[in-house]
Amino acid sequence: MLNIRCLTYLQGGVSLLENSNLQIFANQRVGLVGKNGCGKSTLFRLIRGVAKPDSGEVSLQSSKTIAFVEQEIVNSNQPAIEFVLDGDIELRQLEKILARAEHDSAWFEAQQHYEAINGYTARARAAQLLKGLGFTNAVLEHSVSHFSGGWRMRLNLARALMHRADLLLLDEPTNHLDLEAILWLEQYLARYPGSLIVVSHDREFLNACVNRIAHINNRLIDEYSGNYDDFERARAEHLMQHAQALQQQQKKIAHMEDFVRRFRAKATKARQAQSRIKALERLARIAPIHVEDGHFELQIEAPERSPDVLLRVKDMSFGYDDHLLFQHVHIVLQAGARIALLGPNGTGKSTLIKLLTGEMKPTSGVLEWAPNIRIGYFAQHQLENLDGHATPLQHMKRLAPMQTELELRKFLGRFGLGGDGEDRPVASFSGGEKSRLALALLAWQKPHLLLLDEPTNHLDLDMRDSLTLALEAYEGAVVLVSHDRSLVRAVADELWLVADGKVQLLDGDLEDYKNWIEAHRSSEAIESRPISQKAQQKISPKPNKKILLSKQSKLEAALTVAQRELDEASRQLADPGTYLNRSRDEIEQLSAIRATLEAKVADLEENWLELEMEMED
Repeated sequence: MLNIRCLTYLQGGVSLLENSNLQIFANQRVGLVGKNGCGKSTLFRLIRGVAKPDSGEVSLQSSKTIAFVEQEIVNSNQPAIEFVLDGDIELRQLEKILARAEHDSAWFEAQQHYEAINGYTARARAAQLLKGLGFTNAVLEHSVSHFSGGWRMRLNLARALMHRADLLLLDEPTNHLDLEAILWLEQYLARYPGSLIVVSHDREFLNACVNRIAHINNRLIDEYSGNYDDFERARAEHLMQHAQALQQQQKKIAHMEDFVRRFRAKATKARQAQSRIKALERLARIAPIHVEDGHFELQIEAPERSPDVLLRVKDMSFGYDDHLLFQHVHIVLQAGARIALLGPNGTGKSTLIKLLTGEMKPTSGVLEWAPNIRIGYFAQHQLENLDGHATPLQHMKRLAPMQTELELRKFLGRFGLGGDGEDRPVASFSGGEKSRLALALLAWQKPHLLLLDEPTNHLDLDMRDSLTLALEAYEGAVVLVSHDRSLVRAVADELWLVADGKVQLLDGDLEDYKNWIEAHRSSEAIESRPISQKAQQKISPKPNKKILLSKQSKLEAALTVAQRELDEASRQLADPGTYLNRSRDEIEQLSAIRATLEAKVADLEENWLELEMEMED
């Protein structure tokens, strides 16, 4: 269906894609992945014909059609459902013919074709698409201009899905969706009748709706069968095999070169030496694979001491004008809590985060923060508040004027903002780079509590993985809003449902929440079947056994790592060579590291024992 052959595309005189090949066949669902800036969106523009290759070809089989999501936010007085129906171009053309008063042969032919494409059910199909993406029946006749920018992007997505195309191109379709809409979309795409190419940084979304991966790496496109998890395993195995082959060849080359060097001048060995020289010339060298540097060792530290209770919320209510978002909310937020907020779009998750930061004030009720606690708050709107004229280094200097420039540069480097990135103005940054800077500014404060509202937006998969590891290692409390299920599964010990005017503990996991969504969707009313009856009026700070088991598992993992590091430090201090090859300062530093690790292991063991006793109780 689609054939990309020997494609080269230059951007600013530099190759973005070089001699790349890709073939898409009928009914294939392909996930297009790669680092931010590697050329994924550019490849879509080339497929659509908006951009032209510098060499090679991009050809679509004749008579095949392409659908894509417009990125422009349309301002129109057209009703939402009519805007979506316009996505089916053929349907609209037939409707124009059928609107004629004269019933000639063209009219009867159009009527037959209209029936063949199920034209009489088109309006119902459009309504179903809009419902799946979060629109209620009450707003289907509202004008496009009535909706906010995020909802208009959903309308653009519904319009593209309405187009009965042979090939559908989706570039980050989940960016403007909540988890409820994402779950619906991945089920829809898994049944999509045509071919699909989707760019996404959501691994669970890719796992659910693609059966092939195209990976842009080092200006080439590599193809893998299976979903994203299959791709990661296959790529890791390929890199390992390549590294082993390269190592073996380097040993062979070194041995042959050593022979030539030693015996080239000797008459008795000259012939053998010349033979090896020719063999070296003929040898097909295995080139090292360039693995893009996308892994960042993020680290978010918490203060050494923290109060047991960070925040108490008593009988809180909040609303806009006559609309009450939630009421009678009671929360006890303890040190070390790991909470994810779930709920349909518009029920107040982001508002609750803003209330907990103090950015907004409740309509009624009381919020009591522990004295002197530091809160690290991340939200997408904060990216726009960054000083566009300042560099990341200047942002850091404002935050920490007493620190040396070297220390600040090293810190920024941990968030992938080292080198030239430190000295570029923020206005030139991509969304992902701005997110990394905001996270760096947050991490510098060593907060007691992290309040994170969609922290993975604009981040690629490598950066998401790094952030997930950093949050798993973070020892403070976390309250998280995210549609990234991998992040929620890894970080959260408790799930709270924000819906129907309440904030309630979800007694279950993401699968239970998915079941709740299905029940909510079928009745078009929010129900609370999986919600723990004990948590209907108040969120209890006492965790259940599932939460305790999760905490115990994380403690055991942390204890294993700390014990391994302690053993290594002890081994080095017991090695006589350490005292011969290292300076006195280095030995003292190593001794201090061992003492710190001993204290850390002791604390982790004590916490594990306390948790074990709590589980027995």
